[in-house]
Amino acid sequence: MNGFGFLLAKIPHRWFLIAVKSLAFLMRAVDRRRFFNAMENLDFIYEKTLSQEEKKKIINRCYENFSFIILEGIAVKFIQFERYSQKFEITDERYLLDSLKNDGSAILIGGHFGYWEAMATILPRKYQSYKMASLGRLTKFEIVNRLIVDRREAQGVRLIEKKGAFRHLLKLYSEGNALAGILVDQNTSTSDGVYVNFFGKEATHTTIASILSRRFGVNIVPIFIDFNQDYSRFQIRFYPPIRTQNTQNFEQDIFEATQSQAKITEEVIKTNPSSWFWFHKRWKAKYNEIYKH
Repeated sequence: MNGFGFLLAKIPHRWFLIAVKSLAFLMRAVDRRRFFNAMENLDFIYEKTLSQEEKKKIINRCYENFSFIILEGIAVKFIQFERYSQKFEITDERYLLDSLKNDGSAILIGGHFGYWEAMATILPRKYQSYKMASLGRLTKFEIVNRLIVDRREAQGVRLIEKKGAFRHLLKLYSEGNALAGILVDQNTSTSDGVYVNFFGKEATHTTIASILSRRFGVNIVPIFIDFNQDYSRFQIRFYPPIRTQNTQNFEQDIFEATQSQAKITEEVIKTNPSSWFWFHKRWKAKYNEIYKH
């Protein structure tokens, strides 16, 4: 795998793009379940406001995006950081910098949108004076897990397994100078989240960032990283901070902050629907009947 990653890092970008499209073609052929899940999501949210051809175009792009994430993840360890960092443009970084200056720590939230893995590859060098962590879900396969951990931690980010992550995050933020990245756009159990309005439908949403914000008095800073058409340039955009209130009504405080996270995630997805990972069964908790595959 390392040899393959080294090769991918050295070939011209146009060849890398051929590899991306080839892997996407293979995934479309052998993994039709993802196609049907994505179509079920798009039918559920957009109904007839998008044609079937428009929905298929979005799904095909999703396969290519997923292929890019996989191949770039294998190659990134072998790309010179100076060359790699030149592909990124950052907008509204002040939202994070001000939060860190005022509170000493912050929580980054994002989603499976665009080049989400870059949160663990490009940001650590910029904020290396902070203890950075990234939540991730490991697989049943040890060799895959080693690859995930190796790539995530190559730049100095600590990977925290999602299962049982809360106690590790409590320790991290209690020590101060912390900056953890959490992807918040997947379906979760009702014991780990609350129902929010997401694209006009009820969906469960993790409350972990909201609870940390309230407990430690720090801002939640949304960050989303999109890519251009040929994956040669990346746009990092920070958004206005969300801060959980600390009133007598704990449940309401957590709900409002969590709903705000869902709202900004929805707004970002609407700017470029083809950059979101439509393969997840996002509305499964409330509308499991829409998923027939």
